Amino acid sequence: PGRRAPEAVVAETLALAGAPAFAETLRAGTTVRFTDDVPGIPVTVAWGAKDRLLIPRQGVRAKQMIPRARLVRLPGCGHVPMNDDPGLVARVLLDGSR
Repeated sequence: PGRRAPEAVVAETLALAGAPAFAETLRAGTTVRFTDDVPGIPVTVAWGAKDRLLIPRQGVRAKQMIPRARLVRLPGCGHVPMNDDPGLVARVLLDGSR
């Protein structure tokens, strides 16, 4: 978020936290565990190279849990790469879906 206007980051964070079912979704996510492959579904683990909340080796760990997933490092991106480089994130998503 360092590349974005502080006001925009605050507004987007408040909008996310105030979104319907945000708390419910957050709670539900604590019980989700990938423990195997996801047959027939392309999976990309895209990790911000400058993520200071979830360090890069956790991306490798996530990739190991889903054997056929591809791991893509997102240079210059932190924990919220879609804010840091939306074009890069879009390209990675599109490339992984083909």
